[in-house]
Amino acid sequence: MNTRHSRRISRKAAEQLLDGAAGRGQGTEAGPDQLVSVLAAAAAPGHDDELAGEQMAVAAFEANHLASVANFRREQMIKSPLAKILTVKVLASVLVVGASGGVALAASTGTFSSSGPGSGPAYGGSSVAAPVTPPAGGFIPSPSDSGSASASASPSGDTQPPAASSSASDSSSPASIPQTAAGLCHALAGDVAGTSGSLTKAAQQQALAGGGVTKALQSPEFASLVSTAQSAANVPDYCGLLLDLPQLPQPAQLTQLPVSLLSQLLTQVPAATLAQQLTSLPSSTLSALLAELPVSTVSQILTSLPSSAVAQILTSLPTSTLSQILTELPNSVVAQILNELPTSVVSQLLGQLPNSVLSGLSGIAGLSNSVTSLLPGL
Repeated sequence: MNTRHSRRISRKAAEQLLDGAAGRGQGTEAGPDQLVSVLAAAAAPGHDDELAGEQMAVAAFEANHLASVANFRREQMIKSPLAKILTVKVLASVLVVGASGGVALAASTGTFSSSGPGSGPAYGGSSVAAPVTPPAGGFIPSPSDSGSASASASPSGDTQPPAASSSASDSSSPASIPQTAAGLCHALAGDVAGTSGSLTKAAQQQALAGGGVTKALQSPEFASLVSTAQSAANVPDYCGLLLDLPQLPQPAQLTQLPVSLLSQLLTQVPAATLAQQLTSLPSSTLSALLAELPVSTVSQILTSLPSSAVAQILTSLPTSTLSQILTELPNSVVAQILNELPTSVVSQLLGQLPNSVLSGLSGIAGLSNSVTSLLPGL
């Protein structure tokens, strides 16, 4: 049977029907009485038993229908102004009807398996989430699109992985990088030696003296060592001092370290180890080192070392450096150093000093008789 009607209603009549302005009995202009009655019933407030499943019905409808409707409307532009108005308002009416018959609609979508008032927010053992709020663009993603939105955006705009992914990556991340400079030096020596185990001091010294250090320092984890030492070439000796190695990996490079860093490191090395380190330095390096260190640091070093190490250090210095040290150090420190040295060593030292320096030494109080007897004119 052909149920189509050839007579079309006007735009005004459609507006009246959907706005509820046309009442019963106005079928000639607004539409048939039956259509008026259906629309009026659909627009009427729902009863409590009819609204029992409203939220779930709306959620089910949005999840299963609005996505396809929104996509279709975006792809197929409706050109007729009347059709646009009818489409929007009919959708609104359908939502009301869906809310009134929520239980039946939800059952038809397979959201829950049983119906009836008083069943609570979950039917058939499954709960339904709150209705989806469409974004500003009007597009509502379908359930199949949810997987592509597993990452969230940070305030800066960077994409952040979900919490589950973060925990998984953390569990598979490498061991924590040592947080101390000494720990980094241990790790650096191990990397160069190709082992993660502990190394002896001799093995550490050998590894840090090798050519593999430059390549290993290219790793970002050792950037702080390079920054502190001010050069990758200075890192081996920096680590040698931190690790208390008996011999520095690259002794000739020692004076390239910042003076402030050297002052701090040299006064923290144990006296026995420091004696080994300084006496193994080339004479030129040792002379340059003592000449550039602050007087307070030189005083602390020379008074903390065994007398045998002090004798070896001072006798290896050129006359200019030795004169500088003995004239700049406090008189009490000079007296302590000279009194603890063997007489033969003191005689050797005094014999190479100029008269100007010797004259200054002769006025120092606290010198032992063995030392004063070696000074000229006394």
